[in-house]
Amino acid sequence: MPFLTVPGADVHYTVTGSGPPLLLIAGTACDGTYWSRYQVPDLARDFTVITFDQRGTGQTVTHVQDYSTNRLAADCAEIIASVGRGPAFVVGHSMGGRVAQLVALDHGQHVKALVLASTGSSFKAKGGIAAKTCLGILELGYESYVRKHSIGIGFSTEFVEQNRALVSTIMDEMMATLPPVEVYFAHILSRQDHETTMRLPFIRCPTLVLVGGDETHGTSDTTHVESSRVLARGIPGSQFEVIEGHGHFYSHSAPEHTNQVVRNWISSLKIM
Repeated sequence: MPFLTVPGADVHYTVTGSGPPLLLIAGTACDGTYWSRYQVPDLARDFTVITFDQRGTGQTVTHVQDYSTNRLAADCAEIIASVGRGPAFVVGHSMGGRVAQLVALDHGQHVKALVLASTGSSFKAKGGIAAKTCLGILELGYESYVRKHSIGIGFSTEFVEQNRALVSTIMDEMMATLPPVEVYFAHILSRQDHETTMRLPFIRCPTLVLVGGDETHGTSDTTHVESSRVLARGIPGSQFEVIEGHGHFYSHSAPEHTNQVVRNWISSLKIM
């Protein structure tokens, strides 16, 4: 379990498997264990899978409180370089997809191709935490709010009804790595301040845009389906695909299908 010293942090990362490098970037305030249940063991059969704990999460030691997507993208580039197996296929989920865009735009020599999963290029609202989020945390408490919110956006109502025990287990695992609330807020602010809309045409690497079919609702000023369509329209030659019937955490509710979509698309590029 190596650590990489970068400006302002000692970043904890893991490397599993062999083959072409594949970097997985988790969502808002999530550490690398987000991918441990379903993605790492499966994808490591074909790839050198790299996961890491974002600043403020997991085992990463953060010395400077900079959680900007620019800073996180620079961390990713240094991790890829440290692994030393050449440019990587980069998969970013939610806020991780915002970071992934900047890895491709500002550190393109480290990227073979992008998978942007349920993410976007901007937020209309800047520089603040939504009142609904703050009130929810005050009313329910931090962990209870995040759990309820995550289930609501993460899984379709039908999936929750049919898989209550599994959803509970998945959420227990996510809550076990929940960072302090101040880190959670810092990541939300970073996510909202992210802006790459006008730069999307300059993403030149092959790009797959994924989104869940049940992501047509949300608590922000847009939905993941709408923001994903913006990405697909803005990035030249990108491919758009919907994981029908699933919410934001389709990597967990439809893991076999999600992994196969990613694997098949990468294989189709013939740049392994």
